[in-house]
Amino acid sequence: MTTEASPAHSAARALDASRLTSSPGVSSIGGAVQWFGLAAAMTAGALLFWVFDALPFMDLPAHAGLIAMRHRFDTSPFEQHYFVYAPHLGPYSLFRWLGEMFDRVMGPVGAVRALATLPVIATPLALLLARRRLHGEASAGFGYVGLILSFGLMTVFGFASYLLGEACLLVTLTLWLELLVAVDDGSPRARALEIAAALATPLLFVAHGHAFVLFLVLAGVACLAAGERARRLVRLRALVPAIALAAWVAWDERASLAPSGAVAVSEGKMAPLFESVLDKLSLLLTPTLMTRSGIDAAVGVATWILLIAGLVATARNLGTETKNETKSDAGPRHVRALLACMAAVIVLFLALPHAVGWFGFVDGRLVPLVLLLGLMAVRIRSLGPSLRFAYAYVAPTFAVAVLLVNYVASHRFQDEARGWREVLAQIPPRSRVLNLPIDPNSDFFTGHPFVHYDKLLLTLHPAVVSDVWFHQGTALYPRPENPALRLPPEYSSSDLHFTAWSDYRLEDWDYVLVRTRPSTDQLPLPVPPSLTLVDRRGGFWLFQETAPRGADPTSVRSP
Repeated sequence: MTTEASPAHSAARALDASRLTSSPGVSSIGGAVQWFGLAAAMTAGALLFWVFDALPFMDLPAHAGLIAMRHRFDTSPFEQHYFVYAPHLGPYSLFRWLGEMFDRVMGPVGAVRALATLPVIATPLALLLARRRLHGEASAGFGYVGLILSFGLMTVFGFASYLLGEACLLVTLTLWLELLVAVDDGSPRARALEIAAALATPLLFVAHGHAFVLFLVLAGVACLAAGERARRLVRLRALVPAIALAAWVAWDERASLAPSGAVAVSEGKMAPLFESVLDKLSLLLTPTLMTRSGIDAAVGVATWILLIAGLVATARNLGTETKNETKSDAGPRHVRALLACMAAVIVLFLALPHAVGWFGFVDGRLVPLVLLLGLMAVRIRSLGPSLRFAYAYVAPTFAVAVLLVNYVASHRFQDEARGWREVLAQIPPRSRVLNLPIDPNSDFFTGHPFVHYDKLLLTLHPAVVSDVWFHQGTALYPRPENPALRLPPEYSSSDLHFTAWSDYRLEDWDYVLVRTRPSTDQLPLPVPPSLTLVDRRGGFWLFQETAPRGADPTSVRSP
């Protein structure tokens, strides 16, 4: 009795699996419930950014404040005195444009909620689109895994721009892989696909520069991994417009230059930071890590196991499928290209530093991409019954668990954040505020959720806060009068080394905002006599500098 199926039997089994899992319209009741459940889960994931008042997502309050400042900049002489606003086309242009459009409809805080919502919707849809286009398979289970990967450490960091760029990368890579197979087969579709790629890649560049650079690497790897390599490499010409645009922007954004009237602040700050091997390996848990509960970390481990099992099963059947491959089933070539792309990203993850100057989490951004590329490569028709069941029914359970954990943590976070609105409301317009988040952490969320709560002041009225990002992404740069230029060199609100009040020129500031744990009764160091406590609510302490000596005559505060 033989245990190896005949080619005819294998083909029949593959066709049967395709009928069960790849039909765009799933006829079974169970399949319909899965798709309805996915839509409901994605809706619940999106609402997480809307139903709670206090945001635990680190950079989102900063983006809200900067969106508000940019929106009113032309009519704000006070902010014009301290900043130069110099927007132009570049890697963050899409994010800034979307922020401005949303701001006009729902205000700056609503804008960042909408921006954070986009990746939660775009990532599962991009993954489902990729699998449908590359393998002809439509399975709601992979959408659930994509939703799980929409809630990770980068989500709690507030990296909405990169997460949206990552979803755009998946779509662009899918288009590129389709182009390469069309080139292999001499299909007349190749010309149209090449034009589409030439148009899509500049859009990816303005979505996020890091995602664009990663795509260039993956595009080259995919050319060499399978198919007619020489003919594939010729199609790299489709990327020339985007590369030319990126080169022009890079030249225009040389670190030695600053807009007219601004001070250049980039010199000497682009040194790479490498972490230990243990710290790097710990990043493998970050694609699902948002809370300190441990549940989402366990889901991350299970997701890795599910992915690896699916890849092993797919790789085992790759040889057989290659022999039976036809032009109508380019799946094996896509799988080989995607596996090679995964390997390339893993090498980059191991080689890249953790931060380069102000651009942080460089290597950590690659870990979710490894998982997403793997999910694009897995073929349902290669999976056995147990794995097929796991993708169809275990993945939704994991997604529900992740959502519940984040909802519970968000609810409990509201008490941690109490007082921020009342404290900021006591700072008058046209004030200069030094932000000292001594303890920016949460007991429930990872990251540093309270780092940028001072920026929410900018959503109320014009002000100067101490740690605005000065680079192309924000399009904001400091004038010589900006007191942030006189902060200690080691000052970083996201990693504050608060040693002594004497390190800061308090006379440059009208107010000092300090954040501690709500249970803290006193600050770690005695407060200087020039500071008067205005109010303390929860973990937020507001001090006023009673005799500011560095004020410019144009920056007189309202009474």
